[in-house]
Amino acid sequence: MGKLYPAVILLLLLLPAGCFDPARIIITNGLENKSIEYIYVSSSSEDEWGINSLPEWKKLLPGESLEVTVLPDTYDVQAVDDRGNTYTIWDREIKEDDYLWEVVSADID
Repeated sequence: MGKLYPAVILLLLLLPAGCFDPARIIITNGLENKSIEYIYVSSSSEDEWGINSLPEWKKLLPGESLEVTVLPDTYDVQAVDDRGNTYTIWDREIKEDDYLWEVVSADID
């Protein structure tokens, strides 16, 4: 029994490592004539948005995409266009696979 104990501990230490593989949220600007100036990604359990995922100098022009790397969890994602309109998805479960969101006019809040 003494030899089995270290093997079980090693297995328990290695097992969770695979549970934290990053995933990507890929946001594409599908708005025909508006750029996206801010993109916020936060855990759905948070009360506030946090920081802008776009670099300060960058605007997401129509057709362009941004990738945000996250750990698997449930997220809220918000895009803000150059006119101040917001587009939000709530409580989106992100797993190990990529999640693709094309922001379109129909998504406006």
